[in-house]
Amino acid sequence: MSLLTPNLAVELSDVSYQITKANSVGVFEIAVSKNLANHFNFDLSSKPVAGTSGGYVAHAKGQQTGFALIGQGKSVQYKNDIVIAVRGTNFTSLNDLSTDARAATSSTERGSLVHAGFNSVFESMKNELSHYINLVPAGATLHCVGHSLGGAIANLIADWAKQKLANVKLYTIGAPKVGFADFALKNTNSLGQENIFRCTKGCDPVPMVPVWPFVHAPYNGYEYRVDNSGFINPLKHRVKYYKQNMLGNDWGSYQRIVSFNSFKRVTLDARFSHQVSRDLFWMNRLSEALLTLLRQLGGGIANRIQSGISNGLNFYDQIAMVLSDVSIHNATSTGQLQGLLAHMLVFSGQIGREVKELSFEFISWVFKKTLEVVSRLAREALS
Repeated sequence: MSLLTPNLAVELSDVSYQITKANSVGVFEIAVSKNLANHFNFDLSSKPVAGTSGGYVAHAKGQQTGFALIGQGKSVQYKNDIVIAVRGTNFTSLNDLSTDARAATSSTERGSLVHAGFNSVFESMKNELSHYINLVPAGATLHCVGHSLGGAIANLIADWAKQKLANVKLYTIGAPKVGFADFALKNTNSLGQENIFRCTKGCDPVPMVPVWPFVHAPYNGYEYRVDNSGFINPLKHRVKYYKQNMLGNDWGSYQRIVSFNSFKRVTLDARFSHQVSRDLFWMNRLSEALLTLLRQLGGGIANRIQSGISNGLNFYDQIAMVLSDVSIHNATSTGQLQGLLAHMLVFSGQIGREVKELSFEFISWVFKKTLEVVSRLAREALS
């Protein structure tokens, strides 16, 4: 099977941003490098694949913009392959920003819970995409590519297309999480870890969101860290900065790391909370510590949280309610909870604030402050 090089994957993600609207005479135009033009043809005479982003109003009005660029392989390396490059957030579009912000869930065809905003855009494109999926001949490869919001939608396209095609590869760049663990696990098993190229920067906040229980595919798998940056810098989310780090032809030249593992045992000691920095490493570590604590409290905890969600409670408020129940505490779990909250306080900028109580109100407040920081950083990156 053929494989897109890092420089082709990131250029395709960049070029897809050019297809939002036609020019003044109604024609769609793109500018591509000689390297990309040597490998793929892009016929825009029939317009790019359109999609609808945003909420109910946008869908009711049928407001559509160009969302996916289709390329047909012509070089020896990519002969008969099809590439679907999905654009990310259009910063001038309130609809796109609304789609990114929605954290409600909806179900895929296979019954997995995914981000409702991403899924609604994908569903608005599905019929048109079916035509191109059917063009992929036996033995050829479908490449699904995208940056940011485009990466999330490319993930949904790849998951759906894999039910019809033998060879599907996914390349996401600075993309947010798409669904819960069930989706990530099915997606990983279906595509195969070796066919998922999730590219991140250590300073990019967008891969942090939505927060757990959303998780990335590959499930508990590795990502390609394309630079060595640390502290969060929302500006670096832009695709042009990824292009600067993805000039090569070899995926082996990038570091493969497992930044989050849902089964990893992480316990945090409040005495060392001063070590926390606001970066992707600590965001993942806080999630792993929370999962460790919930597992230790027993299987019934998950059912209580699920019950609270079905009754309309906020997910993290329900976790706070469970964790504040003194009947489930022992010396070990109490110490771990205090350590987790202390680290969250530093992460969220509440330096100097001590954990003096484990009430529902206090735990819920700490969660809220932590999530506010993550959401704000992601919004800055997307706008």
